[in-house]
Amino acid sequence: MSNRIVKFLMFFSLCFLTNAFANNVFTESFDISVGRSHVCALTSLGVKCFGNSESVTLKSPTIGKNPRFLRTGNRFSCMIDDLGVRCWGEIPNSKQTEVLMGKKIILKPKLLSVGYEHACAVSEKDKIKCWGRNDFGETNAPTNLKKITEISLGMNNSCVIADGAVACWGMSIEGTIDVPLGLKNPRNLTSGWWHHCVQTDDGIKCWGYPYKDFIAPVDDTIKEFTSGGFYNCAIGVDGVKCWDETGKTTLVDDSVGAYKLSVGSTNACAITTDKGVICWRLGLINKGNYKLLKSFVPSGGVAKIEYVSAGHASTCAYGDAGNIKCWGFNPEGALDVPTTIPEPISLLSVGSHRTCAITNSVLSCWGNVESSYNTPANLGNVTLASSGGNQVCAGTQDNIRCWGENIRGALDIPKNLANISQLSSGFSHVCAVSNDQVICWGGEGLIKNVNPPKKMMNARAICAGGTFSCGITKLGKTVCWGDKIQFVGNTKTIDETSNEVLNIPTEVQNANVVEISCGLSHACAIYNGKIKCWGDGQFLPERLSVPSTIKNPRQLSSGWNHTCAVGDKGLSCWGTMLNKDMPNYSLEK
Repeated sequence: MSNRIVKFLMFFSLCFLTNAFANNVFTESFDISVGRSHVCALTSLGVKCFGNSESVTLKSPTIGKNPRFLRTGNRFSCMIDDLGVRCWGEIPNSKQTEVLMGKKIILKPKLLSVGYEHACAVSEKDKIKCWGRNDFGETNAPTNLKKITEISLGMNNSCVIADGAVACWGMSIEGTIDVPLGLKNPRNLTSGWWHHCVQTDDGIKCWGYPYKDFIAPVDDTIKEFTSGGFYNCAIGVDGVKCWDETGKTTLVDDSVGAYKLSVGSTNACAITTDKGVICWRLGLINKGNYKLLKSFVPSGGVAKIEYVSAGHASTCAYGDAGNIKCWGFNPEGALDVPTTIPEPISLLSVGSHRTCAITNSVLSCWGNVESSYNTPANLGNVTLASSGGNQVCAGTQDNIRCWGENIRGALDIPKNLANISQLSSGFSHVCAVSNDQVICWGGEGLIKNVNPPKKMMNARAICAGGTFSCGITKLGKTVCWGDKIQFVGNTKTIDETSNEVLNIPTEVQNANVVEISCGLSHACAIYNGKIKCWGDGQFLPERLSVPSTIKNPRQLSSGWNHTCAVGDKGLSCWGTMLNKDMPNYSLEK
């Protein structure tokens, strides 16, 4: 597959929470299914869903007797019980947005499969009913099929095994629906986005994109295999192994004893006999194997939290006992806290690639090991630090250094900085308070006006977000500015002459704000003993839903799509990278 497609898929699923089951919350699982950005498991307590998705997608449905065939798609899921097919979530790109919570689709089904944004069920009388998106005829099932034994759906294509032969319909990319001739006794039909595979008497056969002329790995020990995205995974005697179109297999760590398997677009999970549910990220190979993803919920507490920092899709907290606890997305080791960091810590900052802490004016960073992210050897003592999207900045009131990847000018520090009192690093730009004035840089080609619309003096606090920034004036008033694309608030009300956000909530505008924090396209503020979040709530409304249980909030910190704050009862986090238990999860035990 092309590098462009790989990079798009990795970015598209970067915030995906994949291993919230690692703390044995669902050790008694009977079925599991991985969608684009959420996972559902059938347990003795019913269906439990988690992941980076909307609340309607994760809300557990009411199920009837004998539940089976649990399947997940983009933002919806379906399963069969004795009353028929039941679905929940939504299919936003169908002709009419279908909210499916608890919706019964078909009676007396025997088979069910869910694609990206369509689904199909087969009745006991071999009638196929499909629903959802139908841009390429993926729901237009043939009417003459008999003795249907299997059905499997891809991105916008569908296949069945009927009367001992495979038939496919829908969109075709490099032969997605062109079934190879001569498949002997096809069975175990599975689908990725644009490819399909079956087991035959001659081994595993795959076709479609990117599996044209594909030769499957030879392994007589394979007990079960399945497909998703551009990958295939199988259960063998030595555990789970996965492969792409090259046919090279990669073993998954600690997967011996797996007996149920599901593969999503770039993530996969399995149920094992002794570890419950395990998950891993496809394509992310470490020392020859797939490493299991760590839990997004910390297993231990942090007593009396002093600092908390929310990064891209991860969070770290530090308490008076001297321990740093990190959780969340960890592709480059940004959450693997070194044991050599001295105490006490005076600052903690989590970015997309690196996490940094200041102890006794010394900066310690960990995560991405590329040389561009290495802390400069002659940095010296530091009092300020901020880790952002692709850059880290640190220094003192007299001098700031930035390093990492110079994307959109984030490393091009203005020469006139002096008396620096605050520093905040966003997605591709950085802001600082210099000589009591807010100055920002970076964001070239992405942010129209990176600096405040008016000279902003004596700012109490500043934050740099995705393509915007916010600050609190000396009178406690909130001001936000930046690019009107991917912006905080209703973009239709932005004054393009000043590029200032005009629709900060009235209650925030009129309040004496004490803290503010910026995410990718949302912001949160603390005032009058409460928290208010605003911004883009149409796509990911969870990031604006502040828990009502937080008392006396402080230490506000936002990642791309989540926010954390410390209250009297401990640390609470909300947003889209956290599992269902995190909105009121307390780290103070």
